[in-house]
Order: sequence, then C-alpha cells, then structure tokens
Amino acid sequence: MDEGADLAIICGFGDLPLIIKKFYKKSIYVTFNRSNLVPENQVIKCEFEKLGYLFDSLKQNGIRRVVMAGSIARPHLEESKMDEYTLNLMPKLLSKLVQGDNKLLSFIAGEFEKKGYQILGASELIPDLTVDSGFLCGSSYESLNRDVFKADSVLKALSPEDIGQGIVIENGLVLGIETIQGTNELLKFVEHTALNLRVKGQGGIFVKRPKVNQDLRFDMPVIGPRTVELACKAGLRGLIISPGSVMLLEREKCVKVAEANNFFILAVESAV
Repeated sequence: MDEGADLAIICGFGDLPLIIKKFYKKSIYVTFNRSNLVPENQVIKCEFEKLGYLFDSLKQNGIRRVVMAGSIARPHLEESKMDEYTLNLMPKLLSKLVQGDNKLLSFIAGEFEKKGYQILGASELIPDLTVDSGFLCGSSYESLNRDVFKADSVLKALSPEDIGQGIVIENGLVLGIETIQGTNELLKFVEHTALNLRVKGQGGIFVKRPKVNQDLRFDMPVIGPRTVELACKAGLRGLIISPGSVMLLEREKCVKVAEANNFFILAVESAV
C-alpha cells in the first residue's frame, strides 16, 4: 500500500493539503507560511529565499515525489536572506514573478524536475477529486447554453493573459471576472452588484475552468463548499465546471448546500 513515505506535500492555504495527508499518512508537509495546521514532526519549514535548503531537506528525507496543494501567496523576496542556490536563480525567477501564476509555477516545477523529483497533481493522488460529465444536482434552464457559451468565449479570450479561471454570467451579461483576489472575492463582488444592473429572479452562472494549456499538476482549479455557499448568496442559479480538470472538495457537502438553495452543479466541457 502506498502510504506516501517518499511524498512531500507543498502546502498552500485551504483544505487540500490535509485531504491528501489523510490518504498518504507517511508523507511530509512542506510549508512556507508557518502553518499551525500540521504536526511539528511531519513538516519541513522553509523560506522562499532558501530553495537550496528545501532541496537538501527533501533529499535527506528520502523524497522522490512532490505535490503542490493549495494556493500560495506570491512571495516578497529579500535578497539579503537568500542562499546561494536562490541567488543564482534570481534573474530567471524575477522574470517569472511579473508574469502570470501558470508561468511562475511552471518554472518552479521545472526546478524540482531538474533535481529528479516527480511532480504530481493532487487529482492523480486522489482520483475522485474531479467530476465526470453531467449534473451532480439540479437541472438546466432556458438560457443556460447561451450563458455558458458567453462565459467560455470570455475565458478563452483572457486565457493567454493568465488572468483567472472563473467568470459570472447572468442574462448574457458579465457580472464579474476572477482576478488575483480569487474566486471567493469575485462572488462577494457579484453579491453586492447594484440591483438595477441585474434581472430580478433571473439568477446566473459561475463558470470555473482551467486556462488554455494550464499545467494541471500544480494549478488545477478547486471548488469547495464555501464557494458554493457564496455563489448561492450571490443569487446565482448554478456552477459550471470542466469534467476531469476541476477539483470538487467535500463533494457531498457541496451538493447538500446546492440542493438546499435550488442551485445546480454541472460538469460540462467548454462550449468554444
């Protein structure tokens, strides 16, 4: 049985690192944010300025596989704290920091691979995190196809700019686009949209998809119960996600929240 003795979980915010740990009990956490959620004897505490120390620690612990789980805030690097490895990496790293998350994470993943580590996606370790095509709950409505097409058209146009993975469409109109603030802030913004800009009783949809050519090993979109709750509070009618390439955490709880609010969850491929 694979208990993850050679697996390191690079921990960001959210529940995903803890979910992976439940399945791979001998895995080791790697934290950059002084997390208090993990036991002291199962964690490598790192600083972004000391990547050399990180790779040395992984080697000492017999790590061969790495999974990046949860969102990690962009670091504010202090050159005075850097070890030699990170200093040598700085010119390339700085050029990626001004680009989108996908470019930055791809570069970091490449450094792990140069060292011989296998980068895995969370969905590879826990396959049932993603969803097959179809309705998980709820049903269609008259203008659904039109709204999905509009959402997917906008997301495809924005994808080369590496801006975000989500959009809210209501009655054919864009109510909000996910940016660096994240999914939950987008939905809070939509909730406070002036009523005269919305069609009473119409509702709308939140569409969450990976960007074009996104590396799903370390940047797969994630939806959890809190996101479903916020979408309901925002007066939306449903959630659209891509089958097989968006993780749905605590699926039963997500469905329970959705059903209590007459809200649908649908996995369907992009319309464009």
